[in-house]
Amino acid sequence: MATNAEELRNLTPEELDKRHRDTREELFNIKIQVATGQNPNNARIKQLRKDIARILTIKKQRDTDPES
Repeated sequence: MATNAEELRNLTPEELDKRHRDTREELFNIKIQVATGQNPNNARIKQLRKDIARILTIKKQRDTDPES
């Protein structure tokens, strides 16, 4: 399930880190499935990459602007 930026902004830093780890792990598992010849949902790869980018963007924003 794709997440939007507003949902991610409402998470605590710990929850955001957990979401980042879980998303990276899911992306890794899908890439392994592709490499072993299984037929995963290829559209999910693009979705996960965008989710990771959103998470990293919000983490960076929090680092540079601690008031938000």
